[in-house]
Amino acid sequence: MSIIVKRPWLEEFLLMKGRRLLYGRRKTGKTFYTRLVLPDYQYFIVRKGGTIYDPVEDQLLDTSTFIRICRLEDNVVLDEFHRASPRLFDALQAGVCRENLVLITSTMHYYRQFVEGIEAPLKGLFSIRRVGLLSPIELLAVDWGFEGKELVERLVFYQEPILVGRDLKDIILSGREFARSLVGEVIDEEDYVYTRRFDAILEALAAGKNRLSEMANYLYSRGLIEKPSTSYITKYLDIMLRTGLIERIEVWGKKRRSIYRHVSPLTEIVYYLDARYGFYDFLQPWNYVEKITKSYLPILIERFIERFLSEYFGSKPVKVLEPEIDIALVEYKGIHLVAEVKWSNELTKSEVKKIEEKLGKFPDARQILVVPDKTIVPETSLEVWDVEDLREKASTKITQLIREGTIMSQARR
Repeated sequence: MSIIVKRPWLEEFLLMKGRRLLYGRRKTGKTFYTRLVLPDYQYFIVRKGGTIYDPVEDQLLDTSTFIRICRLEDNVVLDEFHRASPRLFDALQAGVCRENLVLITSTMHYYRQFVEGIEAPLKGLFSIRRVGLLSPIELLAVDWGFEGKELVERLVFYQEPILVGRDLKDIILSGREFARSLVGEVIDEEDYVYTRRFDAILEALAAGKNRLSEMANYLYSRGLIEKPSTSYITKYLDIMLRTGLIERIEVWGKKRRSIYRHVSPLTEIVYYLDARYGFYDFLQPWNYVEKITKSYLPILIERFIERFLSEYFGSKPVKVLEPEIDIALVEYKGIHLVAEVKWSNELTKSEVKKIEEKLGKFPDARQILVVPDKTIVPETSLEVWDVEDLREKASTKITQLIREGTIMSQARR
């Protein structure tokens, strides 16, 4: 499926003139979108070891040759710049290269040594943007050719740019190998040693063990740490937070308490299948794997809707445990929106009443019920959104961003 998802946040940044730096976890579409938006730029990539590859001429360049090109030519993209020789950073710091230069790195933390700190060679020289997974708003604004419940169930996985256009079977069976190799690449690119403890923590999170003590017990039960103590795992959690593999969500009303979870829906489902059903070790019939995957989908959809609402309203998500709410957003130190996601084909009056009572405990917050189709919802005082509402709001938001970006571009000219 040759569909290109518009990324107005990223596009506006790339169309700026001057020195720009993109960073983010591997396989988030940084290179693809840069080359799409800036087709007239010369593209180079730094290989491990520091040599620079020119894919158009199919030749390797040393640092001196690249610096000469940079001095003479405008409009240059250098991918995986963090692998380059220190001589290149000295040249950039000295102002040797032309102004229209884009640097790209597949690191979330390692690149900071070049732009932060007292002696960072690129400090203050570049405008910087992070590139993450495709956002729910970006995805919902596209006409995919299918709609309703199926639409969201696919888009959950299309947040990973490399999965766009694939069907569920291909996503899961291909993802079986891809997920772990991705984790290994991300950790390796950040210059850390990839060990079994990383995998075990990701398995624990996917199995619902999202608190520090639960994860420590999980690793201890598998003989991977000496004691069921959180001190044995905090280093690994910090690394995965810095590299964008997991995220930490504050527990509302509980000081210094958080839960952890996967960022990628693909790694979450694959590690879940392995933790519960030995997905890596045993080949199982697709209809069996499909059934398990679909039973887990509501959790991933809930997360997808949370990200949509967080981006749409520009608010921070938190976890509310008493009562347990699917989605809660905070603004000005108070909860301003609560939502429940019911991903089913029917909803009874008693179920709706329970949701009303639960969300009603937050009288000052906007209360939303998200379902595949409004027609399944009995009469309710709640604000009800379905897939068509999500699509409409996403399209409006993207149109607004594109219009604002156009106005900004004209103003810069």
